[in-house]
Amino acid sequence: MHDSIKDIIQFCDINDRDKLKQFFINPVEIDATKPTLVLSTPSETGTSYFRVFEPLRAMYKKFHDEANFVYTENIQPNHMKLADCIVMHRCGNLHSHFLSAARMWPKTEVRPLVLHDVDDNEYNLPATHPMKALWEESGKHKMSIHSLKYSDSITTTTEKLAKTFRNFNKDVHVFRNMFDWGLPQWNFDKEIIRNEMTPEWKDKKDKVVIGWAGLTSHFEDIKRMKPILKAIHDKHPNTNFVLAGMALKDTQVEVIQHKDGRKEFKEIAIDDESQLYKNKVMALYKDFDKDRIKIFDALPLEEYAKFYALFDISLAYIDHNAFNSCKSEIKVVESLRYGCIPVFSEYGGYADFWRRDDIPSAVKDKRFAITTTSPKAWIESISSLVENIEDSKKIAMGLKHYSDSCYDINENIDDYFHFLLRKTELHKEEQVNMNAKYMDYDGKY
Repeated sequence: MHDSIKDIIQFCDINDRDKLKQFFINPVEIDATKPTLVLSTPSETGTSYFRVFEPLRAMYKKFHDEANFVYTENIQPNHMKLADCIVMHRCGNLHSHFLSAARMWPKTEVRPLVLHDVDDNEYNLPATHPMKALWEESGKHKMSIHSLKYSDSITTTTEKLAKTFRNFNKDVHVFRNMFDWGLPQWNFDKEIIRNEMTPEWKDKKDKVVIGWAGLTSHFEDIKRMKPILKAIHDKHPNTNFVLAGMALKDTQVEVIQHKDGRKEFKEIAIDDESQLYKNKVMALYKDFDKDRIKIFDALPLEEYAKFYALFDISLAYIDHNAFNSCKSEIKVVESLRYGCIPVFSEYGGYADFWRRDDIPSAVKDKRFAITTTSPKAWIESISSLVENIEDSKKIAMGLKHYSDSCYDINENIDDYFHFLLRKTELHKEEQVNMNAKYMDYDGKY
């Protein structure tokens, strides 16, 4: 492997990620003797980072001699001819139309395997979710169901999501989110980050920082946590609080009415909305001591882990509903990387994580996993952890060693890569057999 390519695949910030994208959009060479895998996502989000970019880089680093790897934002007809397997993450409008075209592929040719990756239960958005109106009114709900039904296979993040998607497609497989722990953002120096982001707390002795990180869609969770955190605030004067992830920008939906009766829905970025949301959070927590609480805007994808470097105790509180029941355990794993003490809802993906048989019993502290949304249970657990902070940190470090190993993408990418190859080969065989059924006695269609 050339040194320049090594540099590219080790990308760690936004500029390097752009280089990597360009490298895979225009591969140096396509070897016709190898299978070609095309990975696609219509937008760059946190989920595309974990479901497309991280796997793409990990597969290329380990298997560049065994397959061709291509990235695209939008699937085009040339990708159909180029690819043996197409992985589409969160199908957009173009992807939905592409699937329809794929179903009409000429019987004389073997079309590629079309796999749809989805990481959220977007079919059960709670009424308070900011995207619910757009999702339902714009027709994205129907579009996504269409994509699920007509994809050859589905991959997702949790067993609960897989069960949901099997209502639309029987061929569903689980591949959990994983991390490249070698990237800089998973190796920040905690003291440097703390001095940089919270310098006013530097000399505060015996402080315990309790933190939560999440975007605007989780405002209801922030509201529900308020009485819990206020009780801890009042009981333990040595506690400080961080709420992180206020949106850099937000969106509103613009409805365009066409003369032919069609409605078009566009998401318009509104920078002021970010500040409005931040103001809502600040107003909600206005009765906290001003010198004990910090509210941060979101950070770029390559830097957001800095927030975990600030925390001693990391909260992953979610309300119990159909949408949250399908959430993955990603927030707990991220916080453990920085040695945070996790306190999380034993619900959905968090419950699946906590109930694994291979987690050592010595690190299964019952104070970490809260089975109820009752404030009393949360207050008791957090309070006990604060009062025994050093012992609590030691237990959490044991859990960190477990998650570091189990969620290392470079160590665990083999299963995903060989799954794609196996599905691709089986699909080819099915296509060839199906095409043969259309042959007449002269060998013609």
